[in-house]
Amino acid sequence: HVLNGNDIDTAQLLKACKAHLKLMKSGGASLRLVAKDLESNLLKAEKPFKKAPKKGKTLYSLLESERHSGIHKEGNELENESAAMGLLWIRRSLAFQLDLFESSLLSENGKHPGVAAIDAYEKHLSPYHGWMLQKVFPLSLSAMPKRSSFISAFGGRDEPISSAHEEEIVRKLSALLKTWRPIIKRWSNDFESLNLEDTRPA
Repeated sequence: HVLNGNDIDTAQLLKACKAHLKLMKSGGASLRLVAKDLESNLLKAEKPFKKAPKKGKTLYSLLESERHSGIHKEGNELENESAAMGLLWIRRSLAFQLDLFESSLLSENGKHPGVAAIDAYEKHLSPYHGWMLQKVFPLSLSAMPKRSSFISAFGGRDEPISSAHEEEIVRKLSALLKTWRPIIKRWSNDFESLNLEDTRPA
């Protein structure tokens, strides 16, 4: 379990993020940039944890030990190559993805994935992106396919899939969202309580 009571188990969290990355990569070209971004931030998060897994057993203890080491600047200006920076961007990326999936894939009457992606981007990522990323990211998201093609891609197919197969994928995505939501909430709380919410644009 990633969430044990009020604590996030770091090893389990990184494992879950890796599994999620695999899902992202199966989602087709429109999620390529999102997957690439997630992958590079995962590497940032893993490095310090692998060096001292006991110190970073929980997410809070990992972030706290980094904070006490003095690598971050005054206030909440995070060191770029720190686990905190990697984990901050992973969390934002996951929040973006969950909103995208929830508003476009879980219901047949949902938004078109392209519209849902831009809405989720404006909410979760755009406020922290510099002008360059604000140009590049939405452009990559504008290639989002229609709902049925998007779901087929998650099922590992290019061609249309049966309605039963589609329902099964939607059920799994729905379960995934329910699993991630409380983890992301706790994740945000850990960052806020240690004053690690770096809001500078990337």
